[in-house]
Amino acid sequence: MQDIIFHKTIFTSLKISLIVLCVFFASSASAASLSVSPNTGVYTSGQTFIVKLNVNTANAPVNAADGTLTFNPKEISVVSISKGSIFNLWTADPTFSNSAGTVTFSGGSPTGYTGSAGTVISITFKSQNAGSPKISFSKGSVLAADGKGTNVLSAMNGGAYTITAQESTPQAEKIIEYVAPANTPQAPVVVSNTHADSTKWHTAKNAELSWKVGDDVIAVRTLLNANASSIPTKVYDTQLTKISLENLDEGVQYFHVQLKNADGWGKVTHFKLAIDSEKPTRFEPVLVTGSDLSNPMQTLSVKVEDATSKVRRFSIQVDGKEPYEYVDQTGSSTIQLQPLLPGRHTFIIEAFDEASNSIIGSLSFEILAFDKPSFTEYPHEINEQVIPVIKGVTRPKSKVQVSITQLGVSASQAFTTKTAEVQSDDSGIFIFIPDGKLALGVYELTAVAIDQYGAQSAPSDAIRIAVQQPGYVKIGSMVVSFLSVLIPLFALSTLLIIGIWFLLFKFKAFRAKVQKETKEVAAKLISEFGILRGALEEEKVSLADSRKTKKLTKAESDLFEHMDEILKQSEKNVEKEVEDVEDLVK
Repeated sequence: MQDIIFHKTIFTSLKISLIVLCVFFASSASAASLSVSPNTGVYTSGQTFIVKLNVNTANAPVNAADGTLTFNPKEISVVSISKGSIFNLWTADPTFSNSAGTVTFSGGSPTGYTGSAGTVISITFKSQNAGSPKISFSKGSVLAADGKGTNVLSAMNGGAYTITAQESTPQAEKIIEYVAPANTPQAPVVVSNTHADSTKWHTAKNAELSWKVGDDVIAVRTLLNANASSIPTKVYDTQLTKISLENLDEGVQYFHVQLKNADGWGKVTHFKLAIDSEKPTRFEPVLVTGSDLSNPMQTLSVKVEDATSKVRRFSIQVDGKEPYEYVDQTGSSTIQLQPLLPGRHTFIIEAFDEASNSIIGSLSFEILAFDKPSFTEYPHEINEQVIPVIKGVTRPKSKVQVSITQLGVSASQAFTTKTAEVQSDDSGIFIFIPDGKLALGVYELTAVAIDQYGAQSAPSDAIRIAVQQPGYVKIGSMVVSFLSVLIPLFALSTLLIIGIWFLLFKFKAFRAKVQKETKEVAAKLISEFGILRGALEEEKVSLADSRKTKKLTKAESDLFEHMDEILKQSEKNVEKEVEDVEDLVK
């Protein structure tokens, strides 16, 4: 029976233990906290300092947080509030009331956040009077990203600060100007691979610092705070030579280190740590009020918000060209742009804080050109011995750049586009005279004016001037050209006439000879035809004498008459051909 009771008791104890463990792990897995950073600090009356409100999710994702901070407005007051980076949705922008001494916030993110120090908002306070102000949470909640909006807030950690009167600063300096006893260690030289230059800002929030100690060092003490000349308080009874500082606060802090030997504590080293890991929160480049857009020299007002370090360096890209750097040396929050030509220009400007975190802004505007110049008096034609005088009108007291180009000339030839600069008078009239005579050809002239403020006009309408030879040279050239054609033509005509005359002479001689021969042929033909008729007649008589009757027969008589007719007809035909030849040669 006792065994049964014993076993039941053990079983009950195990059940209770399991329940307690489950509750413990469930609560620890879902615990989250709100805190302010830094939670301590020493400031002077009238000094401003930044306090960040952070959320620690304890490795569980959250997607919303809200709450109210309270403070004594007689000791500190809120200057401004800047939104953090882990939340991008706000039911209402963070607000503050210096009369009530409250700061209220409520924000979230649909994607959720997991981390140990997520900044929700940054608050810039100003110390009012000496005292020990506190910043506390009056209420708050942190909602888990579990789809149910479970409030997993388990702790709210405020801060306590010390405000000293301004007149106490010299006394603090006297105390901090520690006078080391004789034979004590010198101030150690602090070096860092993560924050090598203590005069510059850095983005790394974890710092590795080291220093060397002598063999006689028996203790080291350190301190990290916002005071530039504090005496270290945390003592290490070893020859400590390095330290790791994690999750440093944004802003300027100082690491103080001091060495001790048998004769006492030596001189103190104050190593500055300037931390700015977040980019500027807002950047709005705009033209300064009242800008004259016809002026090529424009000034931009660059409103940049950065909770920690200053923004004075800018990278400026104009119209997609290679960017150039501008540094606001005077802290005027303005940028004096380089001269701009008329037309629309687009600027992409990257603003860098002192830790080289950056934010990009852009703007566009148009530089206006004033009315183009015009040429009022100029010759349309001149000879090459004359230097032209050209007049025009534009804005008074302006520089006028006149460009003159010879048309139809390749770049490899002697004349290329030339530009001369003249000045317009109080009435806007300008006169341009080329610096020498112009060669033969056609020239085109244009002009652009730049006023006394650097504004530029649109190009003028082009004019053209023809350069020709002088009149008497031109007439002589025409005469030479005429004679060069006339003389060969005259010579050719003379040769042609001589040739024709020679041909006519030859033709006359030939015709006379033909006529003579024709007459001789005609006479010969008549003679021959007479001989033929005589022979025919003789034959006719001889044939009749051979007959007893002394007569010819009818057939014979007809034959002889027929032959006589043939001879007469042939004679007429030959005479006709001879006459045709004579007509041809006449």
